[in-house]
Amino acid sequence: MYRLYGIPTQNTLKVGYVLDAIGVDYEYQAVDLAKKEQKTEAFLKVNPIGKVPALKHNDFSMFESGAMCRYIANVEKSDLYPEDAKLRAQNDQWIDFMGHHLGRWLSTLFFERVLRKALGIGEPDPSKVDEALGFIDQQIAPVETHLSKTGYFVGSSLSVADLVAFSYIEQAEAVQFDLSKHPNISKWHSKISALESVKKTKSKIKFNG
Repeated sequence: MYRLYGIPTQNTLKVGYVLDAIGVDYEYQAVDLAKKEQKTEAFLKVNPIGKVPALKHNDFSMFESGAMCRYIANVEKSDLYPEDAKLRAQNDQWIDFMGHHLGRWLSTLFFERVLRKALGIGEPDPSKVDEALGFIDQQIAPVETHLSKTGYFVGSSLSVADLVAFSYIEQAEAVQFDLSKHPNISKWHSKISALESVKKTKSKIKFNG
């Protein structure tokens, strides 16, 4: 049995997307950061770093969302993360690109334009917003070109890379970033959004109330 601990942000959602796309049975446990549940003794036994998300699989636990996605697909021997070395490397490069580059800056924008207000910690920092937008504009262009080829990140079918990328790119509307200027990304985004597995994840991993 898998148990996913987290909050409804991209790093938790990406793991949920992989679990549901593969069709794995799992429990989702929301962690209340306001109550510092991520720092409790019980949670630190699952993730000694004291951050979300965290994943427990039977008696094994781990942190880092990208590693979780790979682990789940490996254990379940899913075609979403092929055994072929080149296809797996292509998955890895896009997963890393999203986590360290484009996805990072979309998440920065999400923090400034959405989370600051939600958490009551002030207005967006204009310098950080401008920095994030500059990097997003640079880094989204090659993604638009890449998706013009087959419509997926790796090969001609859904992969872990698509689900990880989606968890970041779906923030565009919330952060007021216009995807319509990138038609191939928009088409891909609509296709992934329509997946029943994605809808299933969203029904589980959401804010209460």
